[in-house]
Amino acid sequence: MGVFIVPRRIIVCGIYRSGTSLLTRLVREWGAYAGKQDDLFEDEYGYLEHLALQKINDDLLNNNSRVPTPAGVLVEKLKDAKIVGRAKQVLADMDSEAREAEAGAWVWKDPRIPLVIPFWSHFWDDAIYIIPIRHPVETILSASKMEGLSPDETPLSAGLAYWQFCMLNILAATQSAPRKIFIAYDQLLQHPQRECGRLSEFLNSHCDLDDDSHIEAMTSLIESGKHHFHAPASLADLEPVTAEQRALYNFLRVKTIHPDESYRESDFALYPGWLEYLQSVDALVSIMSNAEEDQTVK
Repeated sequence: MGVFIVPRRIIVCGIYRSGTSLLTRLVREWGAYAGKQDDLFEDEYGYLEHLALQKINDDLLNNNSRVPTPAGVLVEKLKDAKIVGRAKQVLADMDSEAREAEAGAWVWKDPRIPLVIPFWSHFWDDAIYIIPIRHPVETILSASKMEGLSPDETPLSAGLAYWQFCMLNILAATQSAPRKIFIAYDQLLQHPQRECGRLSEFLNSHCDLDDDSHIEAMTSLIESGKHHFHAPASLADLEPVTAEQRALYNFLRVKTIHPDESYRESDFALYPGWLEYLQSVDALVSIMSNAEEDQTVK
């Protein structure tokens, strides 16, 4: 891979359990630098998350990723010289490390990026965005499993509001971005060679490369067993789903074919009181978690 004076910055921008880990691994296999091994967080649910990015996002969100932080609050953080300095430093470190690794691009991933993108987009000059699109119910059920909840215990309507907020944030931040690709998670698993070829071609075109030798290695990373949760029904048949949420998912599927398709945010507006609802669910979950901890201690 050719080396740029300033490496290209690739941002995998998706919510929890939407395919961000898999896509980041594919981008690294393509040739992007992901960070030093000691600087990366990995567990059974997530991979290649840069610890410095995680820490800044913790602070931006006040350690609460279940209740979205309003964009205005995050933009206000741009006046905080300390956190702005940290953001600039970690970006400079990634640029420097990528050059040392002779990589022309580096990749970042954190499933909370859709929550904090109103802050970070001010620093990502000319970023390349990779946006996974997965059926929202699948992401919600998969995330619930991480929390130890069964499908029957999952507050589906709360998860849908969270998903809707995050996807609207992504659309707002990337609408004018010239370098973006939307990838359907189900298509990636069903047609791995085709979708890896499409991803590789996209990255090559924006990094001034002409090399498809890594497509087979990328394809080999995709396992048929990755798709743990299948949506039980289409969104049209699920009672908690609003008309705006159905329209938003349909529009996002269109974006996988036509990434520059324009939209009106009002067509997908969140319902009144959605934030208060998520705050109430978060408080209830916290109470239940504390009760379980107390019971364990006893």
